[in-house]
Amino acid sequence: MRPFCVTVPESVEEAVRVLAKWGPEAHVIAGGTDLLVEIKEDRRSPKVLVDISRLDELRQIRVECGVKAEAGAETGRECKRTDEGEGDVVWVGALATHAEVASSPVVRKAAPLLAEACAHVGSPQIRGRGTVGGNISTASPAGDVIPPLFALEASVDVEGPRGVRSVDVESFFVGPKRSALAPGEMVLGVRFRELGPNHVSFFRKLGQRRSLAISVVSVAFAARKVRPDAFDDVRIAFGAVAPTVVRARTVEKALCGKRLDPVMARQISRLAFRDVMPITDIRGSQAYRQEMACNLLYEGLLDLLSGSPAAGARGG
Repeated sequence: MRPFCVTVPESVEEAVRVLAKWGPEAHVIAGGTDLLVEIKEDRRSPKVLVDISRLDELRQIRVECGVKAEAGAETGRECKRTDEGEGDVVWVGALATHAEVASSPVVRKAAPLLAEACAHVGSPQIRGRGTVGGNISTASPAGDVIPPLFALEASVDVEGPRGVRSVDVESFFVGPKRSALAPGEMVLGVRFRELGPNHVSFFRKLGQRRSLAISVVSVAFAARKVRPDAFDDVRIAFGAVAPTVVRARTVEKALCGKRLDPVMARQISRLAFRDVMPITDIRGSQAYRQEMACNLLYEGLLDLLSGSPAAGARGG
């Protein structure tokens, strides 16, 4: 392991200045659950680690009135909707840990599938140290947090030498462990509209063990329930089945407005074959991943049709 130095900035602006100065030889660290492993295995050799763990403004989980953030918003603050039929915007800071997101009343109400995904990340120790920003910045196609963000149609806020910009989540991930972060940029957090009172959702993950395992396949689902057996506004994302997390738009289109029974749900779930492009690796073969992607979606749909609380329904 090559020696490195650590700097602890007191502001985001200071962190950005250090990143811009050192370029690819600097790396942001917060929980360090992924980065430190890579450093120990000599897969990364940064000269400078920029420790942002003391930037408390990036630890907030808050509700924002309307599309734009309101300065000074507090975690969990209630605010009225600005547009009839549209939910408030939720902002989750990059330093929010998986444990904090999983237990957050704001997230559990607005996006239960994201809370559920964070509850499935690693061990209790990892959930207590690992952060949402770290999971996003690592850009692994198997990252548990990422499929729910796709299903929520989230955006990623980043800051760099040229200021702050927002990147829609599908454009942020460009390949395995590759993101749209420009030199000197860092992730500030993510924002998304809360699911409406008639929306239902679920997150399901398949690993080699029930816990402490990297995903072999995962699926995130969100939709509005228009009848007990029909949905619209369907959003489905699969993880660990392609170079990046993918939206299953073939399945989404087939599900919208369709009256479902178990047989129809099974048939539509099989369309996931058209959207996923898995590889074979030590955790699973291509054929196995394709089959399990279909099965995880089918099981989730069955729970929704049966009204099972395991489906992560919100409201109706």
